[in-house]
Amino acid sequence: MHLPTLICGCRLWAQEGIALLEKAAGQGHAYAMFKLGETHGDRKEHEKAFLWTTKGAETGLPKAMFNLGVCLYQGVGVAPDYPAAAGWYRCAADAGFGVAAGNLSTMYTVGRGTVYHTMPATSSSMSSTRPSFLELNCIL
Repeated sequence: MHLPTLICGCRLWAQEGIALLEKAAGQGHAYAMFKLGETHGDRKEHEKAFLWTTKGAETGLPKAMFNLGVCLYQGVGVAPDYPAAAGWYRCAADAGFGVAAGNLSTMYTVGRGTVYHTMPATSSSMSSTRPSFLELNCIL
């Protein structure tokens, strides 16, 4: 749910909602920082979205870490930085945010911002030469 604009459709409510979020974020509330990032992103205020998303991610909020990975990958409010995006996806995945693990996996598969890894799509890929789960974790 994005601010009171969904309730009444009134810009005044949206501005009041942003002011309340900014107050809470200024007091260190991670979720308020995250929501400010989303709100500014929805309003196409990309630099502000990146700033608040970064602040939310730095508090350890998994959804904010994921969103920061998206910003860095797509270049929202900042130039694209694939290695940094992979790092934030990894942090979010480690915190239990599953979608981030999927995005990180895709980055490894295509080699964008990461080392390219693949296995042949044959029945021999199931042989003993296939890397173990532990080995793959060390690569990541």
